[in-house]
Amino acid sequence: MFIPLQHKEAISSGDAELSQEHRARRLPRERREPRFGDYSAALFRIVLLLICSVELILYNVSHPAAPMLSLALAIALSALVAGLISAAPWWTLLVADGVAIGALVLATGGATSPMLVLAPALVIQSSLSVEERDTFASAGIGALIVLLIAALDPARTGNLLIEIAAVHVIVSIAAVWGARQARLALTRLHDDLALRTRLDQDRDEARRALEWQRQNLALLSACASLDDLTRCAIERAAAITGASASLEDAQAPVSFARHTLDIPGVGRLVVRCTLAELSRAQRDALEHLAATAAQRAIALQSIAMLERHRHALMALWEGAGMLRAAPDLNATLLDVCQRIAAALDMDWMALIGPDERQTPAPLLIARGREQGSSPRLQPAHFRLAAEVLRSGRLLVRVEQKRTLAFLPVRVAGEPSLVLAARGAVDDAAVQALLLLLGDLIGERLMSCAPSEERHHH
Repeated sequence: MFIPLQHKEAISSGDAELSQEHRARRLPRERREPRFGDYSAALFRIVLLLICSVELILYNVSHPAAPMLSLALAIALSALVAGLISAAPWWTLLVADGVAIGALVLATGGATSPMLVLAPALVIQSSLSVEERDTFASAGIGALIVLLIAALDPARTGNLLIEIAAVHVIVSIAAVWGARQARLALTRLHDDLALRTRLDQDRDEARRALEWQRQNLALLSACASLDDLTRCAIERAAAITGASASLEDAQAPVSFARHTLDIPGVGRLVVRCTLAELSRAQRDALEHLAATAAQRAIALQSIAMLERHRHALMALWEGAGMLRAAPDLNATLLDVCQRIAAALDMDWMALIGPDERQTPAPLLIARGREQGSSPRLQPAHFRLAAEVLRSGRLLVRVEQKRTLAFLPVRVAGEPSLVLAARGAVDDAAVQALLLLLGDLIGERLMSCAPSEERHHH
């Protein structure tokens, strides 16, 4: 069982570009990378402060331009401090920059001021933030500054203002286009990094899941008994999930606060964590563990059954010789039945036959398991034996999760006795072995019949 990796469907280049542009517009300002816009805005305001300070030094305090320079200096300083120590709205800082530039231009010559180049410079610095709205806003603020200067100082409006306006338009268009391309490039880079990170995580999870599955196969296949299998399954579940695990009865109630897995032939594996707390790789590894444990349990049961069959065949082969040569049939027959019942891990094996009143009665009872109470036959067992004697056919019944088998023993071709067994006798091979035992008993009894008749005569 291997973990399939899911792959998303490829989308067309046009749809990808539209989706990237849509994500670029929705990317929050706090998550932009790198944050060149903040540094460029701070640098622009520092330059603005230096220009205002130099102009104030060059002019006297009584100069008519001094109030406007002081206003531009105060606004630039406030914008710089607000941008550094507080999360001020972006548009208020841009408006403050525009007002400071306008005051500086009016103080240094109006329409003929060389400081008009700060209008396109404002657009350039705002475009470094990779925010189209900042670029559009700064372009509008710069255009508004140029229009206000032209309206407030129409007498000196000349070629310089027109050239600055043309440069401002060109710079604005280029800045908007550049900001959009840069934002799309950053969005693609962010998506590529996120995709690469996700693929790396999926690759690590797949590698970890395959390693878990390899360890499951290696450790569970080395278990030689069900006890070892149970212990190994619990240890593997704890190693995969990092939580404690245990094995409970499959009939126990299920708790929703725990993750459970039914393992046929073993029990219910319970992990002390919820399904939501497990990753997909952990869930797949646990399912692989349960499937592997179930297959190993079936293999161990088959191995144990084959071993029991081998011991039972050896006991039957030895018993055949004992039955043919033993002078005391009853003791030998009891010994053979006990050996076969022990080899097949039965509860008991009995030979039932009619008594002098032609009523089914136990002729011998052989215990198979060493533990447990002495075997007893119930009235229902005798009724089933009587039915077998009448019909001459095999009967199999289930009694308290154990199987009862009643097989006819034919003497001289007629069903004269019943061989009854309780335990795991629902297997066809076990039933065939018991039929062979019944045939041996029938042959031995038939060989005894003529000698007994001659003895009576």
